Amino acid sequence: MKRLQEIAMHSTMSFESEDTEQTITCLNINVYHPQATVFTSLNYAGKQKYRVEEMVMFGRDSKVCHFPLMDKRASRMQFIIQAFRHCESSELCFEIKNTSLKSKLSVNNISLDHLNKIDLPRKCILRFGEYQFYLEKDDGEDREHFEIFIKLSLVPFCQEVNVETLTHPVPEIGPLKFMDVPVPQYQFQTAVESDENEIN
Repeated sequence: MKRLQEIAMHSTMSFESEDTEQTITCLNINVYHPQATVFTSLNYAGKQKYRVEEMVMFGRDSKVCHFPLMDKRASRMQFIIQAFRHCESSELCFEIKNTSLKSKLSVNNISLDHLNKIDLPRKCILRFGEYQFYLEKDDGEDREHFEIFIKLSLVPFCQEVNVETLTHPVPEIGPLKFMDVPVPQYQFQTAVESDENEIN
């Protein structure tokens, strides 16, 4: 009996002395294309962990892109997602930059030209060509890492979810153009410009 008590006490002390496990912010991304084979190189096995300073790339070039698209119509580097924090905030946010020269990127019906970038809301839909990406963020406490979890959707979802308002994108090259789809009138904030030299 005494031995059991010692084991229980030791287990309790070990449990209490361990570091608190922090939750990690996760960006859940559901992907859709009429030809699902374009996503055959994506990893659906589980969450993929990144450091906050890493730029996560999507595109055709499997040598530089974390999430390769097996499609000749996709750009070598289609778009980049990067984590950031607003001043004096612990919340991890994300921004997206269109790195494609040949196609615009639509984020909740706002069109981004080449090298335009915008802050991502908690829920949004990205579109270019026949691609659709539904993104939803789950907040976490870890300040050094974030995760991305990819899921394949067999049906389009661009009209099936309620999405939030985006901040207004700022063009880095050329004028900003809105798509023909009507966008509700909201108060927009100005997005931060990035340096063109960030992309090689």
